[in-house]
Amino acid sequence: MLPMPGKESPSVLHSVADMLSKQVTTDRLLRAMVDRVVEELGAERGTLFLVDAITGELRSRVAHLPELEEIRLPPKTGVAGHVAETGEAVVVPDASKNSHFFPGVDEATGYKTRNMLVVPVRDEEGAIRGVLQVLNRKQGNFKDKDKQLLVELADQVAQALEQTSMRPCGDRSRGVLVDGPFNNIIGECPAMKTLYQRILAAATTDATVLVRGDSGTGKTLVARAIHDNSERRDGPLVHLDCTTLPAGLIESELFGHERGAFTGADRRVPGKVEAAEGGTLFLDEIGDLPLELQGKLLRFLQEHSFERLGGRQTIKTDVRVIAATNRKLEEQIKAGKFRQDLYYRLKVVELVVPPLCERGPGDIEKLAGHFLDQYARRHRREARRFSPAAMARLCAHDWPGNVRELEHCIESAVVLTAGEEIGETALSLPGGTAGADSGRGYPPGTPLRQVERDHILRTLKACDNNRTEAARRLGIGRNTLARKLKDK
Repeated sequence: MLPMPGKESPSVLHSVADMLSKQVTTDRLLRAMVDRVVEELGAERGTLFLVDAITGELRSRVAHLPELEEIRLPPKTGVAGHVAETGEAVVVPDASKNSHFFPGVDEATGYKTRNMLVVPVRDEEGAIRGVLQVLNRKQGNFKDKDKQLLVELADQVAQALEQTSMRPCGDRSRGVLVDGPFNNIIGECPAMKTLYQRILAAATTDATVLVRGDSGTGKTLVARAIHDNSERRDGPLVHLDCTTLPAGLIESELFGHERGAFTGADRRVPGKVEAAEGGTLFLDEIGDLPLELQGKLLRFLQEHSFERLGGRQTIKTDVRVIAATNRKLEEQIKAGKFRQDLYYRLKVVELVVPPLCERGPGDIEKLAGHFLDQYARRHRREARRFSPAAMARLCAHDWPGNVRELEHCIESAVVLTAGEEIGETALSLPGGTAGADSGRGYPPGTPLRQVERDHILRTLKACDNNRTEAARRLGIGRNTLARKLKDK
């Protein structure tokens, strides 16, 4: 958890503390912080720019800017660019007379900037990750005391950023990797971008959702993201894992029971459905739900009502249902193990979480870096980067356990590493799985081009040389695949 500031200073962190533990959109989290900053400074508008670690440009991840969807400033452009370059906090009493002021944004929006206060957003090691600016103080000009206050608030914004997926890029001393829309859901491959769009669409409705994907892909995070970004976000998210209870207890756990319903039932006990009133019920591994209970769940989904076990009173509820499974439900239907009518009732909206082996090396690198930062802080280790051989090994592994396996691998490596660089020998991976078809492991120092070549050829072979399918699994475009094959 983040340390909260003292009562004597205004707090951005207090206002977003609850969001930090959820899979809310990162923009919603950042907007709440910027809103708080603008309120404290008595300004008309505020903007949080993030420095893109790859391009160096400033991107307005959040801005009070109804006229434009986003501002992108080339490096060193405008007052914000000057602050990002120098690390100097700047008070601008008259924007029109400041040599660094860039009028292009005002010209595009029709808004007139009179005065400005702009400060860098630095992490705990002093590296610049972004710029926080406020425009047009409602009463007079910004003063030095306002600058000091904004510096303190920017430090809190930086602390909050550390808890999101907006992480530094390897050893780069400035900027962040500007990632997907959800806090702590990592990945930018085409399949993940499609998933993000469907999550946001599902979050705007109360429709029942079926989340499908292999074990370890992150189905629970997807369910949380739907709930946390829906109108039910202030209600409970109640989780029931259908694999953890004996068949005889699941009905009681789901719908509750009355006193005397069975031996040992000495009092009335509400179930998960009642606990989820006004919120969301997440039924994990729905494919393992006993067949005899599936009819009662179907009735609940159709009528939004149920009876407790041993009871006769019909109880109406306001609950949204999200279900998840790693099973092929169509095959279970054919085998008579899953009701077809329940299947269609569950998949009003269907989301598919891709396996890690199909997401490509780019997502593996992003995820590995995210877990490295997370566990280095948690275990108080100095690990900051992967050796080229270690990263090549990570990208070449098939990850049958998906993101969960990768996370455990990185945590183990962080614990076993004393210095700043994680080497290949620290990775707890089965011998030989990182190699090519021969089954050998890559020796330290193997050129990344060789590892990439092997991985591309193995993927092509697995796809029967279908380049379109291979490109999809690798998370790259078909033209990019063709170019890489030509380069080899």
